[in-house]
Amino acid sequence: MNPLHWLQPLEEPAPRWMLAIGAAGTILLFLPLSSWELRLLSAWDVGVLVLLLLIWLMMLNANAEQTYVLARRQEMNHQAIFLLVIFVAFASLFVIAGVLARNKDLFSPEVGLAIVAIFGSWLLLHTMFTLHYAAFYYREPTAAEFSEINRDAPDTELSDVSVLATKIPYLGGLEFSDDEPPSYLDFVYFTFTMAMTSQTSDVRIVNSAMRRLALGHAVVSFYFYSVILALAVSII
Repeated sequence: MNPLHWLQPLEEPAPRWMLAIGAAGTILLFLPLSSWELRLLSAWDVGVLVLLLLIWLMMLNANAEQTYVLARRQEMNHQAIFLLVIFVAFASLFVIAGVLARNKDLFSPEVGLAIVAIFGSWLLLHTMFTLHYAAFYYREPTAAEFSEINRDAPDTELSDVSVLATKIPYLGGLEFSDDEPPSYLDFVYFTFTMAMTSQTSDVRIVNSAMRRLALGHAVVSFYFYSVILALAVSII
């Protein structure tokens, strides 16, 4: 038996989010701090760390076949959650800025909470991009996307994506160096290489849909780093 079989209910996004929001809400309501900003920052730290722990446990224990199933299962509701997390991650930086503006002591608990929040927001942002890359890679191609992949397909076939899916079971868009289907860890490698170096290393992007997603990732990363740099300058 898989020692982590108890994690199976948490493979769905809803239970993970409920646990993370519950943990954050508990901290927000019951932590005895007078400053609402510090309570909010503490709640954000706890919620993000709980969510990251659950997501990474899922990703680390998923092989390629499980990644395919999980990515396809989470595809339907992932877009809205993905955009919401990007917005909230950036919004959290404004709370961090408010805390840092009033605390110049680098060794104060407030600055410590802010540093955890910055790192947590960065890690959450790119973890969500990892999930989004996987969902995007393994999703069923539309007729237009299939037409781009296979220019020689007859027009009569292009109207039925379910038929095309038997020929191309997923959209793809990334070409890894081996022939094995990618697992979540392969997408982690691609995402964090993009995040830290703004290049794709040995993974090729092979269709326009994935290029647009990678471009959006690069732009979001650039602005996030710009805000973090501004916060670092404000502390100094």
